Amino acid sequence: MDSIRTRLANPERALRNTATRCTAFALATLICLVAPARADDVPVRARAVATATRLCAQADTALHLLPRIAWQLGGLRARIDAEHALALLYAAFSDDVLADRYWQAMDDDARVAGDDQIHGIGLIARIQTVLAKGDYANGHALTDELMQLARTSASDGLAAAAEEYQGVFDRRRGDLDAALAHQSVALALRRRLGDAAGEATALTNLGTIARDQGDFARCLDYFLQALEIRERIDTRLDVAYRNVALLYRELDDTLTTQRYFVNAVEAATRYAQPGYYASVQGAYAGFLNDKSDYAAALTAASEALAISEALANRPSIGFEHLEVGRALLGLRRPNDATPHFNAALAIGREIDQRELVARSELALAEIAVAHGDLTHAHVLLDEVSPRLNAAGLRPYLAQAYDLRDHLAEAENDPATAHEFTHRHARLRDELIGVRSSRLLAAIEIRQVREQSRQQLELATRTNELQAERIERGRNERWYGMAAIAALIATLAVFAILLVRLRRLNLALAGRNQEVDRQRTALSDVNQKLESQARSLYQATIIDPLTGAHSRSYMLGELDRLLADCRRMQRDLTLLLIDFDNFKLVNDRYGHLAGDRVLVEAVHFIRGALEADCLFGRFGGEEFMVAFVDRDETESRRIAERIRHAVAENMAGVDPPATISVGAAMLRQMPTVNQVDLLIDAADRALYAAKQAGRNRVGGFRSA
Repeated sequence: MDSIRTRLANPERALRNTATRCTAFALATLICLVAPARADDVPVRARAVATATRLCAQADTALHLLPRIAWQLGGLRARIDAEHALALLYAAFSDDVLADRYWQAMDDDARVAGDDQIHGIGLIARIQTVLAKGDYANGHALTDELMQLARTSASDGLAAAAEEYQGVFDRRRGDLDAALAHQSVALALRRRLGDAAGEATALTNLGTIARDQGDFARCLDYFLQALEIRERIDTRLDVAYRNVALLYRELDDTLTTQRYFVNAVEAATRYAQPGYYASVQGAYAGFLNDKSDYAAALTAASEALAISEALANRPSIGFEHLEVGRALLGLRRPNDATPHFNAALAIGREIDQRELVARSELALAEIAVAHGDLTHAHVLLDEVSPRLNAAGLRPYLAQAYDLRDHLAEAENDPATAHEFTHRHARLRDELIGVRSSRLLAAIEIRQVREQSRQQLELATRTNELQAERIERGRNERWYGMAAIAALIATLAVFAILLVRLRRLNLALAGRNQEVDRQRTALSDVNQKLESQARSLYQATIIDPLTGAHSRSYMLGELDRLLADCRRMQRDLTLLLIDFDNFKLVNDRYGHLAGDRVLVEAVHFIRGALEADCLFGRFGGEEFMVAFVDRDETESRRIAERIRHAVAENMAGVDPPATISVGAAMLRQMPTVNQVDLLIDAADRALYAAKQAGRNRVGGFRSA
């Protein structure tokens, strides 16, 4: 029993003993490699897991007697020791089914023996197993039991594990505030225990919660802290690199994402643990699908799926079915992709994984639309849209709007198609704004961390210089006393002193020059980062295509104008501009030609505006103009001048480019106190202008 306690000073580290796992997996891999080649082309690692599982099953026919023999020879404590040894053996060979059997037996015996520490170790192992299976209901019960045991035993190690797993299950349940509280307590306990690996895990969990809360900067900071710790202790670097890669994937920073994924794959390969490797390969397959490298994505996802199926890891199997389906769909093999999406959907429903269910339904809806199965597509899209909203999966919601647009066009329903085209464009613009904000946050985090690093280096160098000064002072005093005490050796002492002082002064001068260079470098980096931040801010308020103000900037300015006009009793006019039959231009000549038409038309619209008019892009081919202190006659004159400028100067476009204008004036709507209501009024006026024949202004009373 004492041997167990010696090995289990840190419960989680003992449960996942890396050296044991690597040795066992290397043996299983060797068995697969020397075996004859298989016709089914199952990946080597998956065959290694299957081979190891078969070996474990065969070995257990004899080894299952070991706990009984140990009990007869040494009593209950000896049986617990034997059950623990068998559990570690099977866990090392990735046979979690057999391992869980002995963890549970050890846990039951520990309760009988009244040993809280061994009982806690058994609970932790069983919780890790149910997490891999996706059995979250049973995991909740085990975690509650571990939490109660940690309180009664007053063990910081068990308390840290209980808080960590409670936070994991709270997050999966959607209770982010409770998850944050538990993970924060876990982090404090890990730091108090000096458990670096546990601290990195807690930081990773906190980063995941911050990402779910939309706090990208805090998430990146947590993940980078975890990465620094794992690089220092060389533990689970695959997790750290994968998490940072997934963040940069959301920023569309392909090169940085690729670099971190390559590091993650190398680390997972070096650790030789099949579950780690499958997790990284599955995530990497998603990135490869995003950048349309479907052949490589199919290879990575298929290998990850084979390993996860051998390990019976239900959540991983579901997501890897999804990535295999995406790759096959990208390779124009929808019939092969459909079974994978159906499998992912079934697993998502089984383990109540909302993202997996929603993305699978969305992919099946895309296939249904492509095959013309409009009824099935309707059913799937009606189910998936609320799920995407509830889960906050806005990029996939934009994809759902685009599918709705195509579905409406296939059903010859132009009104619905127009509605979802606008929804898709608006959501896409919002996502661009979110991505820009996240990129700015990433730059700020990198700036802060770079400043902290350089300040630490400067502080270290300053301390070194101070130490040298102190040392020099000590040397000077010692040599002075030596000179007074030994006048006979005065010349020799002074010679030695002068040599040493010269060397120290030269070293001090070199150190000072290095400090000056560091300060100059820090100043240059700060100036560069400030310039990048200013450029990024300018990009967020200007539409990159037309040069007009962006949607987010316009909405912010309209909020301010509306509040000012309400307070000062001034009038506010909003013009909503939409190009007529613009879809025909895109369909006939392509989107690049449509973009050129927009750019040219915006030039003429600018020429028709007055100096104080606020002008920007609302989304797609829609634009907004706002101005104050004009009566209805003057506002109509400005709107007609804009319309006339486009119609006259763009008459050579085939079909001729014209615009319809909808107007809304604040004094006509005395109860309006929100910009959305003013925009809605202008939109209705625009719709009326379209219905009246296009190329006209709507919203003013007839003259």
